[in-house]
Amino acid sequence: MTKDPFQRRDKVDVAREGIRVRKASVVVVTYNGLEESTVPCLESVLGLTRGAEFEVVVVDNHSSDGTPGYLRELAARDSRVRCLLNTENRGFAGGNNDGLRVATGDFIVLLNSDTIVTEGWLVGLLDPLETGLSVGLAGPVSNAVGNEQKISCAGLSPEEIIKEGRLWTAMSEGDRFDTDRLGFFCVATRRDVVDRVGPLDEGFGTGFFEDDDYCIRVREAGYRLVCVEDVFVYHQGSGSFGKARRETRELMKRNRKRLEGKFAMRYRPRHPRDRQLDLAESYLARMEEGGGRERLLYKTENRLCAAEAIAPHGWLKRYLFRRAVRGIRERIGQASPGRREATA
Repeated sequence: MTKDPFQRRDKVDVAREGIRVRKASVVVVTYNGLEESTVPCLESVLGLTRGAEFEVVVVDNHSSDGTPGYLRELAARDSRVRCLLNTENRGFAGGNNDGLRVATGDFIVLLNSDTIVTEGWLVGLLDPLETGLSVGLAGPVSNAVGNEQKISCAGLSPEEIIKEGRLWTAMSEGDRFDTDRLGFFCVATRRDVVDRVGPLDEGFGTGFFEDDDYCIRVREAGYRLVCVEDVFVYHQGSGSFGKARRETRELMKRNRKRLEGKFAMRYRPRHPRDRQLDLAESYLARMEEGGGRERLLYKTENRLCAAEAIAPHGWLKRYLFRRAVRGIRERIGQASPGRREATA
């Protein structure tokens, strides 16, 4: 039977009822995109975050679209907000490190400015960090991320996608799984982990692989990485990189080489579609052991859809992938009540 990385928390969760009062610092790095991303992001954080004491540290990387003025005004009227206005673009790692240096929380959340959080997001991410000191990083599921944190969403608008995210989280109450890497569009950690592992590596420049680098360092320090499946954060995705595809490819190639040189290894993490299939099998294993059938079938189908959206192109890999998917679907059929009755 496939090893199950899928775990379930107790339904009684005091963190989600707001009993714990340790402070969290939400660090948001901005660079232009005021109306398209920054305003919706900060409005969601300030309007939907409950059950935990928090501050928002916004680091602006020298925007030219009015963002600095907006942030000054926001900080003046909301005591939960502090802003740092850089005089140059310090990149993803540099901007976040600036925020880490001034953050005062026991917990730190790095949150991209092109995200929209949902109800219960903060206490949900903090829970595994509080209840298990072996956990060093925690992240949510999302509609746009380059690993198995991604769930399949058919919606086109943020509202439609967030509605699908709510359905997923309702079907995933208390669920989480361990992983080797988390996307840093939204990632939570503890102050003691940051103190031990150190800041993000600014040598990766404007972006790519600095999150992989940090995940490796956290795991090498002996901590686990956990995806919290009942927390959904909408992610718009990076438009700035997409506008310069050639430059993006060159930057990714250069940073991958830097990462491999830093750790003296060939960095080839397990492909997201294979991890999606791993999770689908883990859900089926739980269902076969007597878990909640309806929700686990829903989640299995979603993972299959996510995997099929990134099916391989080469004939051999595609054949093996289709065979794996077919095997999972056969198990789904065998697990259905109608199929069992017909077989009997």
